[in-house]
Amino acid sequence: MRRLRTLQLTIAVTLFTAIGPILLAIYLAQQQGLNLEFERVMGYAKDVIYRSDRVVNQLRVVLDELAETSTEGCTDALIGEMQQLATSLEYIEIIAHLDGSRMDCSSLGRHPDPIDLGPVSLITSTGNQVYLSVVIPQASAIPFLGLARGNIIAIANRAQAIDLTVEQEGVLFATFTPITGVIRIANGEVDQRWINSLGNETESVFIDADYIVGIARSEEISLTGALAAVPIEVLNQRVREFAILLVPIGLITGLGLTALVIHLARQRMSLYSEIKLGLKRQEFFLVYQPIVDLQTEQCIGAEALIRWRRRNGSVSMPDAFIPTAEDSGLIGQLTDRVIELAKKDMPAFLQVNPDFALAINLSAADLQSANVLQQLQEIPVGDSGSLTVEVTERVMLEPEAAGKSIKAMRDSGLRVALDDFGTGYSSLSYLETMQFDCLKIDKLFVEAIDTGAATNRVVLHIIEMARTLRLELLAEGVETRAQADFLREQNVHYAQGWLFGKPVEAELFIARYTTGAS
Repeated sequence: MRRLRTLQLTIAVTLFTAIGPILLAIYLAQQQGLNLEFERVMGYAKDVIYRSDRVVNQLRVVLDELAETSTEGCTDALIGEMQQLATSLEYIEIIAHLDGSRMDCSSLGRHPDPIDLGPVSLITSTGNQVYLSVVIPQASAIPFLGLARGNIIAIANRAQAIDLTVEQEGVLFATFTPITGVIRIANGEVDQRWINSLGNETESVFIDADYIVGIARSEEISLTGALAAVPIEVLNQRVREFAILLVPIGLITGLGLTALVIHLARQRMSLYSEIKLGLKRQEFFLVYQPIVDLQTEQCIGAEALIRWRRRNGSVSMPDAFIPTAEDSGLIGQLTDRVIELAKKDMPAFLQVNPDFALAINLSAADLQSANVLQQLQEIPVGDSGSLTVEVTERVMLEPEAAGKSIKAMRDSGLRVALDDFGTGYSSLSYLETMQFDCLKIDKLFVEAIDTGAATNRVVLHIIEMARTLRLELLAEGVETRAQADFLREQNVHYAQGWLFGKPVEAELFIARYTTGAS
């Protein structure tokens, strides 16, 4: 009997260990698919809100611009100004002058037969009048939205907010008024119960019958809410995709490794989507860390460093998103954003200091891009023309291709610096063949100065190597006066670090580090 029980227990444990990982893999596939589609549908809803908010903001711009110029009626000057504004704002279709509730002239011209807009739908807390169903005879099939103040009305196509292109078929989009729950515009049949379920919440996501539904209200425009609904077949397909991946892994590697792989894959996919959305919303910005001449401790320029201001107000450092951007192929778009912002900020720096030197970081992938060099050349430079690109030792993984790119940059007048020297793949032969202009001493070695650590001697070897190759030297991470004095005694040319200034945004940088200031 005891042997029988032992056999039964052994069989049960064997079956559990054989079937358990498979069942767990299927369950995790369902959860991962569900979470991914929940994120996707909520992202769609927030994209609709973003577009709707832009429409309303442009309507407000029109009313603000024409608040004083519309008091004299339908003059030629007013019509011309309305036409100019309507052309310059992408979401504005028509701007009109009102005589009561009738349009007597607009950006389309004069209206001998004024167009009656009918009654006002609602009035906002700021006194603006909202027309939710404007009908224009020349385009009666288009659902227009109007915002009026005084005798000026700005009109936009309501459908622009839901005019999104997505991968899946049958996705529903809609905008609605949260206070009343009234649907303004939809691209299909939307269940009123979905909107009513939002209640007082800011956002909600759920499954109802044949759809995954995401609903949110605008944080900026209180009268705007948005909805997106993805057919449930998309979720089923997503679960199948995950199951095909996870079930074999569950059989082969067991519970622990399966859970780890899913977690890492899920985390990476989410961050990839967030980076793409952050680029679209222009959440990435630049800070500038001063670079000083060590002999005079005067600020001669700055290194541009990218940061990410998230929707919740937190700021992410590059090491939180750059690895994912490089692995996923988004690094080029981040570099484009850096160059775009540097082009915008550089004229202000040059106004303060005509010899201002700027340094920009490039990835190994950027060196293979055909457009980066042309984009860099569009950044304004001062009298000395000092624009430095910094590359890390990862470029040494493909030395031949990297060497050609570096030569092309130097031939175009750019300076090239090797960043984080001593921590990666570089060797003396690479330094000789690639012909850098500057060598940056990594913070790891600067921290060891005057500490007795083994890496303390490395700094002296790097300095001697740079002298042999006639390279300029820049020390990173200088935080103490002792470090600065040591580096100055060794004739290191430049330095940056918290001793001289933390990275700050352009406006604050200019206020702190004017010409001749340290």
